[in-house]
Amino acid sequence: MEKGNRNFSDRRFYPVFFMIIISIFFIGLLATFYYFTYEKIENYRITNKKRDILDLFSIPISDLNSDFDDYIKEKRVNDQVYYIATRDSVILGYCYEINGEGLWGTIKALLVFDPEFKSLQGLEILEQNETPGLGGRITEKWFKDQFKDRDLVKNNKIISLQLVPEGEDNTGNKINQITGATSSSRAVVRLIDKEFAKIVQQRDLNYD
Repeated sequence: MEKGNRNFSDRRFYPVFFMIIISIFFIGLLATFYYFTYEKIENYRITNKKRDILDLFSIPISDLNSDFDDYIKEKRVNDQVYYIATRDSVILGYCYEINGEGLWGTIKALLVFDPEFKSLQGLEILEQNETPGLGGRITEKWFKDQFKDRDLVKNNKIISLQLVPEGEDNTGNKINQITGATSSSRAVVRLIDKEFAKIVQQRDLNYD
């Protein structure tokens, strides 16, 4: 067959052209899907965060949005978002939205502190990209529950959380790491220590 009479599909650049067209089609499809679902996904995320914040403060939920507005006030200092929980004009504590590097991506979490910023009252993982079945276990209740009522300040000095193997004594400032996921466990503890130090500095708390 003469060169000028070849079918378009036989030409050398046809595979590249075909892949470009297919890529444009699927990118357009994904963009359209994202556009029409973004608002629903964002509302779902906000609703879950409100519920998590109320749960961390042990506030019973009857009507999520109403209860959140009654008990929680959102504040922002520079790029730092935090929430103040009050009941009958008494401050229950402070909740900070934080993020930092995990093993495979960003970990986003909520930390709740007592009104004096001396103890960690609770932890909730909002987003994570750790390995399923290993580092992804940082979202498991038993792991998160370890961070309830943990002193971060003793004798006016900041103390760091300490990782110990799973199953060992975890009293005081000790946290049981997840077996096979030391890096992810360490990332959570490191994130808490780092963010607490930042909060102490930001609020000008006089801890040594």
